Amino acid sequence: MNVALITARGGSKGLPRKNVLPLAGKPLIAWTIEAALAAECIDKVYVSTDNDEIAAISRDFGATVIARPAELAQDNSGSEPVIAHAIAYLQAGGDNVEQVFLLQPTSPLRNAAHINAAWQQYCQHQAKCLISVFEPKHTPAKAYKINADGTLSGLLSDSAPYTRRQDLPTAVQPNGAIYLFSAAAFMQHQQIPRHNVVPFMMNHNDSVDIDSAEDLALAATLMENRYE
Repeated sequence: MNVALITARGGSKGLPRKNVLPLAGKPLIAWTIEAALAAECIDKVYVSTDNDEIAAISRDFGATVIARPAELAQDNSGSEPVIAHAIAYLQAGGDNVEQVFLLQPTSPLRNAAHINAAWQQYCQHQAKCLISVFEPKHTPAKAYKINADGTLSGLLSDSAPYTRRQDLPTAVQPNGAIYLFSAAAFMQHQQIPRHNVVPFMMNHNDSVDIDSAEDLALAATLMENRYE
């Protein structure tokens, strides 16, 4: 069984209540729930949350809620323990979880078509993990790192910052929209698989990640242009 897991805690500091803030007539999290429900490759949609408001909205839009323990909903809580808790919870309840689509609720421009295409690519490559990415306007391949002695050196190599972009490897960044992986491979090491990982390319606009009021306004504008 393929499951979508949407992780949404209630204690956002940068943008309070961001997962339920209105976006184009719906709570932010609803866009991800509806995308997962519409994807042909997903059998069940779950939301892991510690928050009653998020839980109620998630149920209203058709998701099943997994109650997240308080110790996994702190500011410093990592995502992998949350994933492990959800998989173990579902398996204990009799669900045969084979593949997990981890979909963050702050990626509202990711839709069912993206999810289905990611699944096809994952299967085609027989991958252990697929991560959605985008190519940033300024390649990180030309970035520097600050060394312990305060000097600079190229992040990729000493010559990379002085090399033409087109002569460097294509560098991409994860956008958080889709992580797809084998549940068994995850549970083996309690982490998202690090090997045999393939990229799923998305464009810059569809990669908007809501972390501020400005991000929310940008997403609203992009949605208005998309659906007008």
